[in-house]
Amino acid sequence: MKALIISVAAVALLSGCAMGIQPGGESPSVSYTVPRSYQTVYLRAQNQAGECLLGKKQYDVYAQVDPAMQTGQVLVRGPMQSVVVARTDIEAIDAKHTQVTHTVWGRSPWDLKALDAMRESIRMDTSICVAYK
Repeated sequence: MKALIISVAAVALLSGCAMGIQPGGESPSVSYTVPRSYQTVYLRAQNQAGECLLGKKQYDVYAQVDPAMQTGQVLVRGPMQSVVVARTDIEAIDAKHTQVTHTVWGRSPWDLKALDAMRESIRMDTSICVAYK
């Protein structure tokens, strides 16, 4: 199985096919502000990713928060741990407002539908998984 994954990755790299979120703003993203604390937004983003990926062993969720900087990040990583297919960046504006940026790979299922589901999960404070299931 590992040999197959390595082979697929090698073919993709050699063919010039970029995998995962790309630096430089090439990947689809959306930014907005919500009237919630950064801790609440962080927990909602982490929960949404975990709930929506339940049973999908090819992905894992990595989340980290920095209380001193009042920031957080939730990553969804693909089959090769270094491939990030979705990312949520969170930064407190003040005690009751948070700046949120979602970025996705841009290929199904990590496309504009995923961005919509991620954003609506934060705005509605409930997990919306339409793009993942």
